[in-house]
Amino acid sequence: MRTIIKIIGFIALLLLVFDQSRSIYRLDDSHYITVWKRLGNKCIITLDKHYSIFKPSKYIETTNDNLVTIVIDKQHANSDFVLYSGQDKAVNIVGYQSIVIYKNDKYEEFKKQYYENNSYKIHHLYFSIDIKEKLISKFSDD
Repeated sequence: MRTIIKIIGFIALLLLVFDQSRSIYRLDDSHYITVWKRLGNKCIITLDKHYSIFKPSKYIETTNDNLVTIVIDKQHANSDFVLYSGQDKAVNIVGYQSIVIYKNDKYEEFKKQYYENNSYKIHHLYFSIDIKEKLISKFSDD
């Protein structure tokens, strides 16, 4: 009986460890993004450092095989961010209020609005990630 309890405890610990795969990226001195790849092909992205085993109150939920770009306008504190989903994958937003979401088929519109002459706009933070491969690119004009 003790052996079975130990085995179940070990399996539960392994599941917890695998479910807690996360990376925290620094954009500038006051902006961080946490990318939390979870079991079941779910990914939680939050615009701050997040260490808890529970979901935060504000987050983006997508799949572990999506590609997203987040743009933050540093001059307008009232706007949360803009999100571009680079693949035709589900994206759910929880807790954030003023968000613009561009799906894969609206790339040209996104590019026209948030890039100038194929370059980054000043006073904006850019964060792109291929979640599956953990490939990132980020830009801050600071």
